[in-house]
Order: sequence, then C-alpha cells, then structure tokens
Amino acid sequence: MLSALLALLALSAPLAASSPLDARGGPKHDKYHGKTLAPSNYTVVPGIFIQDDPKFNATGYDLLSDSFGLIDKSAKRWKNFTKYVTDLNKNADEHTTYKVVYIARHGQGYHNAAESFYGTPAWNCYWAQQKGDGNMTWADAELTTLGIAQAQACNAGWKTQLKDGIPLPQRLYSSPMRRSASTLDITWKDILLNKGVKPVIQEYWRESIGLHTCDWRNNKSDIASRYPGFDFEPSFTEHDLLWDEVYEETGTQQARRIRNALNDLFANDPSTFISITAHSGVINAFFLATGHNKFSVQTGGFVPVLLKAVSYPTATFSPITGGQSATAPACTADPTVLVKAPATVTVQPTWYPACATETATASPKPTGCLASPVTGPTPTATKA
Repeated sequence: MLSALLALLALSAPLAASSPLDARGGPKHDKYHGKTLAPSNYTVVPGIFIQDDPKFNATGYDLLSDSFGLIDKSAKRWKNFTKYVTDLNKNADEHTTYKVVYIARHGQGYHNAAESFYGTPAWNCYWAQQKGDGNMTWADAELTTLGIAQAQACNAGWKTQLKDGIPLPQRLYSSPMRRSASTLDITWKDILLNKGVKPVIQEYWRESIGLHTCDWRNNKSDIASRYPGFDFEPSFTEHDLLWDEVYEETGTQQARRIRNALNDLFANDPSTFISITAHSGVINAFFLATGHNKFSVQTGGFVPVLLKAVSYPTATFSPITGGQSATAPACTADPTVLVKAPATVTVQPTWYPACATETATASPKPTGCLASPVTGPTPTATKA
C-alpha cells in the first residue's frame, strides 16, 4: 500500500514532460492559433453551449440530436464556432489561450450493469470489491452490448455534425481502462483513426483510484496488445502502481488530479480542439476543476466545453480541498441475495443489520449490528 500512496502523491505534482517548442524556444502554435502555456486559472466561456448554463437540466436531454448543445443552430453554426474560437486565440495575449475539450464518458460497462442489478448500497459495500459474480466480470470492465451500441451512436452523431463542418479533435486522449479505450476506438475508428491519428493513453484520466476492482487497470503490455494503434505517455508504467484494495480517492482528491492533468495538457499540447474519453468521476472532477456547472453525463455521452486558460501571475485557482481517502461502507443487508444461477458465490460476506432504535432505558447495542449513521466495521470476507 505504501507504494500506491507514494505514487498517488506523485500525481499531485506537475508532470515533467517536455513542452513542444519551436526552433526559437517559444511556444508552438497550431492552425487555430492555440499555444502552450502554464495556466494559473481556468474559466468556462459562457453562451456557446446550452450545457454551460447553470440552469441546464440534463434529464432526458439528447446531445447527439441537438448539435452537441451548440446554441447557434444556423446552417453555418460550426464554421461560425470555429472562426470564433480561432479569433479568440488569434487576439489573445501571450498569457491566454483557449481550448475546446470534448470530454466523453465511456459506454456502459459490466460494472455499470452490475451496480444497476444489485443496487448501489450492495455494490459499494461488497460487489465493487469483487472481480465478478460468476455471471459477469467487471475487473477493468469491458463494454456491454449496450455500451458498444452507445459508442456507435456517438460515432454516428459525429458523422452527422461533420457534414456541417464541426471541427474535429486534433488530439485524442484516453483513460487506460478498457471501457474507455474501446469507446474511443469505436467512436473514432472510421473518422480519425483510419487517417493515422494515434490516441494517447494517460494515467491521469483514469477513474477514481482504489477500492473498486473495475478501477484497477491491466498491465501496459496487455493494453498495448489490445489497442495496437494507441500510444502511451512516456511515464506510463507496466503495472498499476496506484490502485489500492482498501482506500479510494475522494472526489475532491480526484479533482486536484484532473486539474494537474489539465495543467499538463495546456503546458505541452498546443492543439485547440481535443477529445478526452474517460469516466463519470473524471467528468465530475473536470467540472469542479474548471468551475463548470455540474450535471450527470450518461454512459456513452460527452460534453463539449470551451475553456479559457490564463497564466497571469495574479490569477489564482480556487482551492480544491479534500480529506483522507474513502473506505468501503459496511453492508446493512446480505449483498449476495440476488445472485442468479448457475453462478456461485465462493466468498460469503459478513454483513451487519441495522441496530434497534435506542431509548433512554434501552440496554447497550447488541454486538454485530450497524449503528446509524454508518459507522460499523468494514465487511470482511470468509470462506463459504
């Protein structure tokens, strides 16, 4: 566990990758006048996408059928948008740059299906720490049939907007988890991957680190074999040095990690339009790190965000604070009761029913029950 904690601490420090510089040593620009810099502040440029409105309600909203939320609905909407972003960068001072981030959530994975089947309480207290239930395997979860279809729908949605001139991502980034890399592969296979664009797998874009087996990643060599057209960041290790079976990164800790990931991206990649395929926790952390209003993004969905980054010495980030890492809650009911045949549960959990309500004259709480609020012992596994 010590090695995992040390590796997690390393994520809070800026990455040491070299910046892409031109022959004069200055920042390299892209065709949209984007450039590299070390940000000291991010803000969302408002009034471009409907999702940027703090009053936006994502319930029932179909981004794929609504020009990805672009407010401008004219025939030249994407050309107008591209010119607007290009002009922002062209007229920006040396301390300012703009990027459009298409941040995507992977399609449904088997861990999503398992949580829906067993319910979130049983998932969090027991099933998330298992590799599967005999019917499904969710350690470094694969896409379900629905998840594949969601990625295919995203591919079709991009092709529809491409007809009207949407600016495609210049760079593709992915979480190292299979569900994310597969979603990226399906989404961009016949749009960008067939034109020689090579996605880059980066450790920073992974889901919450620790505790849940679906958030453990495979070895680098296994990932490379599964996705031969993908590249890895130089610091990517063969083995997962971050995942821990007891402790889990909190949401605020993840937001600090994602802010560092953005700092590295802005410092090293001058591209103006980029795509990141990741997870719901990453998207929530991205919202917190950039000041975007928070809402739930469904599996297979994504959010386009126009970000402004500045490096003025007087511009500072709002602090993101968080405490000690989370641990699994205790179970208040047997989490294995829904297991379907022919699967068998080989490790039976110890679970703790809720204690009886106390009164002034009540005897002490019986042992082996769970106080309210949840403060009982973490469930342990015993041989069946």
